Amino acid sequence: MDPDLDFQSANLHAKANNTEHRTSEISTQRLIIRRGQSFNISLRFKGRVFNQRTDNITFIVETGNKYQEPYRERITFSLSTINSKTDWSASVTSSSDNSVQISVFPPANATIGLHNLKVQINNQRLNISHLLGEFIALFNPWCPEDSVFLENEEERKEYVMNENGFVYVGNADWIVQQSWNYGQFDEDILEICLQILDRSQSHIKDPQKDYFRRHDPVYISRVVSAMINGNDDNGVLQGRWDGNYDLGTNPSMWNGSCSILRKWASMGFHPVKYGQCWVFAAVFCTVMRGLGIPTRVVTNFDSAHDTNGNLFVDEYHDIRGNLIKNESKDSIWNFHVWDESWMARKDLPPGYDGWQVLDSTPQETSDGIFCCGPTSVRAIKEGDIHLNYDAPFVFAEVNADIVSWVVQPDLSHKEKIYRDTKQIGRFISTKSVGNNVRFDITSNYKYKEGSEQERSVFKKALASLNGNRMNGPNSNASSSMENNRIDVNSSNPPLRDTGIEFKLKLVESPVIGQDINFLLVALNLAVEIKKININISVQSMRNDGRPFDLVWQETGFIQLGPNEEKMFPYQVPYSKYRRYLTDNNLLKVSTLGELRDIGNKLLVERNITLATPDIQIEVTGNAMVNKPFNVTITFNNPLSEELHDCVLRLEGQGLTYGFIEIKLGTIKTHHSMRIHVELTPYQNGQKILHANFHSDKLKLIKAFKDIRVFSSYV
Repeated sequence: MDPDLDFQSANLHAKANNTEHRTSEISTQRLIIRRGQSFNISLRFKGRVFNQRTDNITFIVETGNKYQEPYRERITFSLSTINSKTDWSASVTSSSDNSVQISVFPPANATIGLHNLKVQINNQRLNISHLLGEFIALFNPWCPEDSVFLENEEERKEYVMNENGFVYVGNADWIVQQSWNYGQFDEDILEICLQILDRSQSHIKDPQKDYFRRHDPVYISRVVSAMINGNDDNGVLQGRWDGNYDLGTNPSMWNGSCSILRKWASMGFHPVKYGQCWVFAAVFCTVMRGLGIPTRVVTNFDSAHDTNGNLFVDEYHDIRGNLIKNESKDSIWNFHVWDESWMARKDLPPGYDGWQVLDSTPQETSDGIFCCGPTSVRAIKEGDIHLNYDAPFVFAEVNADIVSWVVQPDLSHKEKIYRDTKQIGRFISTKSVGNNVRFDITSNYKYKEGSEQERSVFKKALASLNGNRMNGPNSNASSSMENNRIDVNSSNPPLRDTGIEFKLKLVESPVIGQDINFLLVALNLAVEIKKININISVQSMRNDGRPFDLVWQETGFIQLGPNEEKMFPYQVPYSKYRRYLTDNNLLKVSTLGELRDIGNKLLVERNITLATPDIQIEVTGNAMVNKPFNVTITFNNPLSEELHDCVLRLEGQGLTYGFIEIKLGTIKTHHSMRIHVELTPYQNGQKILHANFHSDKLKLIKAFKDIRVFSSYV
């Protein structure tokens, strides 16, 4: 009788498999595969030579880790002559002496995450299973059968493999590009991404159901959206917008996702303080790219937060034109950042695959949890807001109408000023594929603003929302104001029955530390004289569109002759606004005019972002792995006063471990600093060095430098 076949050892060939599966940047020591693509293993036996015709070998794949035994999915499949393309399978590719090489195929709809791989040898006396090892399965955008398949290779490089990117912030008139290290392939980040799934409410409530659904990118993306914020659970980030960050980190200080994710894990999976929309979106992008789902960060300028879900945003002003906190809690964010992930939508009718909006910033709940999406971008453009998930909210973010009101001090009366159909959703931006240029994708979300097609889609969405009742939040006035449209950031058409037009123009680009000079341009299109009372105010603003402080205001009177245009200059001194700036250096200028004879009111607004001085970063020589190189940072104080408590922070994935903080003390008026720093890279490839400067008067200035790090042997 032949001796029994006895298992001796296994080789999962992590380095070779990971290279083939495009996961070697994560690790070459542990097996990480992409579903829908075979991987190779070797088995060694003792006792006798393996015989495929007579030896009965079965493979077992178990999801999750050993501590989740009662809930683990268990898949069993036998050795066959060829790999299946629809189910788990294994086939012999070659054999020699006491070893056999086997190709294992995970189907394109396999559960993603951690798995155990076992082999079971059946003979006449024993049925013994042996643990071959662990592996991690990821989504596979290279596989046509995978629901995250992305056909274009350059897009796969950008939206899955690129560890660096840009987030666009500022306002529609001042778009700023900020760099970000996603770091999805950095050491231990994938494990933290899997912890995000394991610590979700979905997993805690029903682990078995959660594992069963982890093949679906729609489900995974929704879980991750909920877990990036910590509102309902111990998610990754706690949001804060009021400017008080004493108990944590100012959101603007973050430069990358890895430090946030590691801090969340090291604190026992409690939310990291603090984040705002671009931080939530960037961390979400890291997790999704790490799991293999193509994802990009998207910024929407003049983004509506429609709290009551009626596709209208109510803005309230006092009698001087100042924006006030309104009773509806609606707001217009100067910018808002979310993500798009690429996936098939088998849960929707045909035609809604592709880019899907996902938002991790905790604004409104969805099915009782703070998350948003996935929402089909095409559904938003076509006004199909009845489709899952959260389409009415996303539609309003890019295409709501604004209804502006003036409120009396005692709140006894409010007067409608205008309905604006054009301001919301401008310059929707993401990073271009393969370069650092901003890519405008507004046309993906809506037809040309003001066009008949765009208005038709809005009415379609409103009808769907209101059950074919074509009226807004204030039906009596909404329809009567239909033709009174205005672009409040530049000018407005004549107020109905007045023939008056206002514009706000900057004399020069405003820079922090300098006085702000602007013009009110008033035009009388009527043939009679117009007498107008004017109230002009400047407020500092938060990122979420909420007013922070009143900076400056002035009242006056103007008279315009028939068809006359006049320009009225105004100046806001640095001494007036210096104490009221928020981290984003954003101010809102509001001008409220009231005609003396008939009392009709006219309101025009403009957002102003104050430019900050530049930080110069210079690199001396080539950067090589494990060899020091020199960086010089130069900064000039442009203010007519000293800067105190000055701190410079340097950080870069692959360039620094954590961050380097340099306390600079005081920088005198109009003086420069020049700092020399030696860095020793620990990873090769394209890296980004971030420099953050903050002080008592200049809250935060950011700069970055692209640095190519070469292998030491080059």
